[in-house]
Amino acid sequence: MLQTRVGVIRLNQDSITETRSTKVALVSLYEQYYDSIVRYIFIRINDQSEAENLGGDVFLRALQSLDSYRGRGEQMRSWLFKIAHNLVVDYLRKVSKRKSISMDEVEIPDRRNIEEAVETEFEIERLSKALKQLTSAQREVIGLRVFAGLSSAEAGKMLGKSSGAVREMQRAAVETLRKQMYV
Repeated sequence: MLQTRVGVIRLNQDSITETRSTKVALVSLYEQYYDSIVRYIFIRINDQSEAENLGGDVFLRALQSLDSYRGRGEQMRSWLFKIAHNLVVDYLRKVSKRKSISMDEVEIPDRRNIEEAVETEFEIERLSKALKQLTSAQREVIGLRVFAGLSSAEAGKMLGKSSGAVREMQRAAVETLRKQMYV
């Protein structure tokens, strides 16, 4: 028996075993998908350190709401990306109201690797400019499919679209990116 703010929850051996196995599955998903989730978030917000913070928040939220999760184990991946999507939306809403830049966000490259850093920064800038030419839905599809590695069916489920529509949006987005980056 467990006392909560809502009331008393009676736990039997089956529910304890199920909770443990779900937590083990979440740890496994963290190890497997953290990098994909961070890449997905980064492509949406264009800030690596903030993407890493939000990536951690995804798993914190998942752990906090684990008791209310009702899906099957194999659906947890989509659930995690849905949490990431919601956090990105909240973050972008907050950032749109913010006008200043934090000093923590300014990175100073190592002098020994300045040439490499400049080249990398140039490529990132080109990609960022090209991504801005995409529609919000196309950026979302690219983030889910390319950077997060979701299937078109999983991305479609998150976006409320068919897998064919997701593939077509991805094709159009890639074509636009190609034109923007290599012209």
